[in-house]
Amino acid sequence: MTFNELTKGILVDTDNCSGQFKLKKSASFELKSTKSLEEAQLAVSRGSVDFVIVHEPLNVHGLDLIEAFRRNTPTVPMILLCASASSTWSEAVKVPEVELVSSSASMTELTYRISKLLSLKLAKEKEIRPRVFVDPLPSLRNSNSGRLDAELIAKAFGLTLKDMAKAIDKPYTSVHKTTDSQSIQELLLPFERVASALNSITDGKLELALKIWLNAPNKAFPTHIPIDLVKQGRINILADSLEDVLLGHPD
Repeated sequence: MTFNELTKGILVDTDNCSGQFKLKKSASFELKSTKSLEEAQLAVSRGSVDFVIVHEPLNVHGLDLIEAFRRNTPTVPMILLCASASSTWSEAVKVPEVELVSSSASMTELTYRISKLLSLKLAKEKEIRPRVFVDPLPSLRNSNSGRLDAELIAKAFGLTLKDMAKAIDKPYTSVHKTTDSQSIQELLLPFERVASALNSITDGKLELALKIWLNAPNKAFPTHIPIDLVKQGRINILADSLEDVLLGHPD
């Protein structure tokens, strides 16, 4: 798997390790850093990162951190950077989504390990989840460029453009400047997935369907109504749920 500007990771470095600077400068992917496991967990739950690197703190068993992290996010690819990635430790990792890497490993090795994990995740998603055809919806697309338009989507979903920028984790100023920017197309696609599914389920009554479905209690999301999940940047959860309905196996 090759990396691009849309591949994002987060480095959890509670001890502010000096290697963090090397990672940021040398990585062929976007890598943010945090000292907080909670912040990384939130980024994963919002779908704003593709993988997590955890630098093992001093006097802490790194696998315990990984195990705790994965209780809520079991499928996220993870790298544990540790001083001694021994064979015994490696045997303790029973899941393919996690790899142990020596903290002294080269950037080439680290990049290879991350690429391997992401490729595995992609292969599993294709195997487990059938694809659903997404109808390109003119009402969500810029009439000149044909690309998805954040402003049109925000209006259709009953959001402000500031809500939309927050939902896709982008600065409001950049989204406002070019609402159909090529760089945000992948981030906007889940909104079209939701709209396309609702359009199919309601036989074309999209405008009414969005108003009702997004703002009504839903047994699939007992603690939030769908629009709250949209604002939290968890639109992929809604898209998956609706496509499950189309595939005939809702929860």
